Amino acid sequence: MKTISVQVRDDHLAYLARGKPLSALAELMWNALDADATDVRVGFEENALGGIDAVRVRDNGVGLPYAHALRVFRDLGGSWKSGLDRSPRRRRALHGKFGKGRFRAFSLGNRVVWHAIYEEDGRRLRYRIEGRGDTLGTFTLTDPEPAGDAAPGVTVEITDVARGVAALQGAFAVQEATDLFALYLSQYPGVRIVYDGVPLDPTTCEERRTEYDLGEIVMQEGERARAGLTVVEWANPGKRGILLCDANGFALQPARPRFGFRGFSYTAYLKSDHIAALDREGLLSVPELTPDVHALVEAARGVLRDHFRRRAAERHRDQLALWRDAGVYPYRGDARSEREAQERRLFDLYAAQVNEHLGDDLADLPKKRLLLRMVQELVRLDPIRLARVLSESASWSSEAESAVMELIEP
Repeated sequence: MKTISVQVRDDHLAYLARGKPLSALAELMWNALDADATDVRVGFEENALGGIDAVRVRDNGVGLPYAHALRVFRDLGGSWKSGLDRSPRRRRALHGKFGKGRFRAFSLGNRVVWHAIYEEDGRRLRYRIEGRGDTLGTFTLTDPEPAGDAAPGVTVEITDVARGVAALQGAFAVQEATDLFALYLSQYPGVRIVYDGVPLDPTTCEERRTEYDLGEIVMQEGERARAGLTVVEWANPGKRGILLCDANGFALQPARPRFGFRGFSYTAYLKSDHIAALDREGLLSVPELTPDVHALVEAARGVLRDHFRRRAAERHRDQLALWRDAGVYPYRGDARSEREAQERRLFDLYAAQVNEHLGDDLADLPKKRLLLRMVQELVRLDPIRLARVLSESASWSSEAESAVMELIEP
């Protein structure tokens, strides 16, 4: 048995041990993937009252050799990944390189134990590392002992859990975990992550993916940072926001505030080496105080605005085509005059808004035909009043209102 202490100020360790539960849990999952795991499982042990007694992250990676553990648990920033870009065996891109993830585990619970099995000189060995949040920076390591035929890997067990850990369960937590690992799972399809019994599979709910090169963005000190943006549109509602990522698309921190675009559920992965550098300096957790983060997010926001404006136009054209094919569109042939052409343009805007607001409630074709005929008559009678009604009742977007007023005003 050995006891090692991290040589760093206690207040810095306490800072590292703070954080949102899912971000801390994701660090442990990334560590497993960096160790060449192909199977990562996150589980929760519940007590009789339905509360969480323990959190476990189990992987089938190469494990952590004992000699490496002595170094990386003693020296903050002494990760075995320092200076490497790829994992040792499968040559996958690495997420963490700075040795901070193990301390973030203490934001989940006061007691954290790493159970490691690894191979050395043809033998499999096991040992255990234990640390406590109330004595941050001090770890005890058992001596290595034979592991028999047990498979290599690491299991992290967290007990004496924090109050916020309950948020790690449920459909929303699975959705957020899917967001965090979506790009990685797409890049490495042989990897399997099971979260609370649910396999993470972004392909089942991903509707569309679009890549953008944001070019070089000027930072506060004049530095130019290259950035890219991957926009994933989801079939399921509720996923809206930008994730700050390193250049490989590994999510580090959600951006605030979240930007919503009516009718779309999305995650935008903002990717840059500069974001990874800001994370090393601890500046991502307070983005409102970081001008560089603000500049990057604003650049992404402008691209997102243009992206979803185009996507809304595409959906609008598709919807009109469906109505024509179904025989419920109230106009036939080409417009016979400019006045009728303008009326059709107004009708298309109004009908699209009404359809989006009501959704599947009016999927029945006879009802849809009746609704569209009513919209057509209201456009002919008083288009300005109809615009006012829609604005008050259907939370019309400012872009749609502006488009209508451009058509109505002489």
